[in-house]
Amino acid sequence: MSPQPIHKVLCSIDFSEFSPEVLAQAVVLAQKYGAELLVVNVVNEKAYEELERVSGRLAMLDGVAAKAIEAEEEHRAGMMRDLLAGLKKEGEPLAGVEHSSRIAVGLPYERILEVAEEFGADLIVMGARGRTSFSKALRFGSTAEKIFRRATCKVMFVR
Repeated sequence: MSPQPIHKVLCSIDFSEFSPEVLAQAVVLAQKYGAELLVVNVVNEKAYEELERVSGRLAMLDGVAAKAIEAEEEHRAGMMRDLLAGLKKEGEPLAGVEHSSRIAVGLPYERILEVAEEFGADLIVMGARGRTSFSKALRFGSTAEKIFRRATCKVMFVR
């Protein structure tokens, strides 16, 4: 049985200090396999649920949660552009790699899996460490563990 080819790589980043290394590894893999690369970041909608509840009770705050999410998406899109531009400055590592980026909103593990399915990802690359340590996060049901358990494609963790 031969391994399935890798044509599409999805790289999930959280803008933690480990994100540049995770992205660099995904780029190397995309180059090696001649794969298309999609870099995704998810705005966790749970962070805005309380704001949405309060804004529903106070007319003067109507729509403030949606505006906050939109502002966060724009901010993260700028961070994504900067991260990709930083890679280009370090010797053109993105050369020859068809790539795009996307900011999604929702529960991180759900949206990453949905985007991977839509994209037709053969491989998901993500950090083993992000906002919490990997081993600690696994004990508490981290995004990484949920992706690992539910993904229908290969998953690679970078640490």
